[in-house]
Parts: sequence; structure tokens; C-alpha cells
Amino acid sequence: MQKYIGFDSFETKWLNEGGATTHIIWSGVRYFSFFTDASNMGANMGAATMFFGIAAFHMRSYLCRIYYLSIAILAIYAMFLSGTRGAMIVPLAGLALYTFVSKQTKTIITSSTLLLLTYVFFALTTIGNSNATIRRMRTAFTPTEDASFNVRKENQKKLASYMKYKPFGEGLGLSGDRAGERISKRFTTSIPTDSWYVKIWVETGAVGLTLYLSMIFLSIGWGGWIIAMRLRDPELKGLLTGLLCGIFGMFINAYGNSFWGQFPTMVISFTGLTFIMVGPYLDQEIQEKKSTDSNIKHHD
Repeated sequence: MQKYIGFDSFETKWLNEGGATTHIIWSGVRYFSFFTDASNMGANMGAATMFFGIAAFHMRSYLCRIYYLSIAILAIYAMFLSGTRGAMIVPLAGLALYTFVSKQTKTIITSSTLLLLTYVFFALTTIGNSNATIRRMRTAFTPTEDASFNVRKENQKKLASYMKYKPFGEGLGLSGDRAGERISKRFTTSIPTDSWYVKIWVETGAVGLTLYLSMIFLSIGWGGWIIAMRLRDPELKGLLTGLLCGIFGMFINAYGNSFWGQFPTMVISFTGLTFIMVGPYLDQEIQEKKSTDSNIKHHD
């Protein structure tokens, strides 16, 4: 709607109050739909691409496959409309995880080939450069040539010197975002973090960041093991695999953007991980229902 109809009064107000500086740029408009900003939308659309794209190949119904693939195509189109370069890593990281979880040679070869072709297209060719969106996305594969990336690295170096003697961080809310500036004027609130993990590091220190990353990686690793080893129903396995790959992609992308803690990303991610953790129980219910239905048919 934003692209073809325009922004509503609330969106226009947000843009006029500063959002336009990052969302109306040289390459065009970065659309954000009902999300908090374009980076949040881009990451979630990348995750939706993974979820529906992977699930489509595990559905028994042909109509469901067509429907899921259609949603996946629309989702990746929306990801490009967001103009968020970092969102490119979401489907790429998701595909990489899929190669490990699937345990199927055909899937591993197909996913690896798709990853390679995507890299070659964006990093080694200039095909599609006449399109501003593709041209902008292509810069994600040459980050050292991007001014904003270099500024972020310099900011991280400054924070590293300051955080050296603060293993437990500066304190919750005292990182460099708008909220931090309103709470207190200090060194850490004056430097943008531009990364969810840098934000966690600044606020809770190396100790807090280690605990946080360990929790996430353990959850994703455990979820991957559940999907690969415990699930028998192909449809459930496809749905939970797509969910895990999408969440993993967003988790990796959170290094370059602070969207992870925004609505609805964190709700989707941790709710999704919860569904994956209870996957064996869901699978057991499905198997019991199949067994019951089979017995009924047998007696009939």
C-alpha cells in the first residue's frame, strides 16, 4: 500500500520527525509497512521467505505448495522493497542452516548451488544494476566499500576501548539509541550501536553478551537436533525447519541492525523457538492421530 497508495498520516508524521533521513534516500523509498522501520520489515520478510519457501516442499497438498511458494515469492519481493541490505543475510543464512538440518544429499546440493549462484550474481556481476534496489542490495557484498559500514566499525573500536574495564556493561538502557539519550547523557549514549549485539554488549558487558549468545545458540542448536533427529511427520518437519531457518537468519542479521528487540521480531522468534522445542510432543500427537485413524479404517 505504501508503494502504490502512499503513507498514511501517522507514517507521514514519523517520516517528518526524522524517519525520512533513513527511509527516503538516493536509491528511492525504503518501505516499512506496519513494522517499526525498514530494517525490521526486511529481516522479517527474509524470514517469511525461508518459512514459506521451505515448508512448501514438505506439504502433501499440491495447492498448499503453490500457496506457500506464492507467499515466499511475495515475501522476498517485500524484502527488496525495504531496501535493507543486511536483510540479504537472512535467507542466505537460513539456506546454510537448512543444508545441515535436512540430512538429504539432494537438498544439500540444491541449497549449496543456490547459495553459490546468489553470491556470484550479487558479488561478481553487475547484472541488474540499472535497478536501484538491486544496486543497493549488491553493496551488501562489498561492505568495506560502504561508508556507513566503516563508520560502524570505528564506533565499535571506540566502544571497545571504553568497555575494556566494564565486564558487566554500562547498565540497561544506557546504549547509543534515542531511548539511551533520553535517560542519560554519557559516552555510551552518544555513540550509535547500530547492532543488537553491540547494544547488549554495551548495556550488559562481555558477561551479559556471552550469556545471551550462549542462550540463543543453544536454543537454535537444540532445535536443529530436534528437527533432524526427533520428528517423523514430513509436514510438521517442514514447517518447523522453515521457522528455525528464518529465525536463525534474523539472529545472524541482528549483528548489523538493532531490529531484534523490536516488535514483532522478538515475539515471533522466541514463540517460534518454543514451538520447535515442543515439536516432539506435536509429532507424537500427529502419530497417535494417524494410528487412531488407521485403526478406525481397519475396523470399518
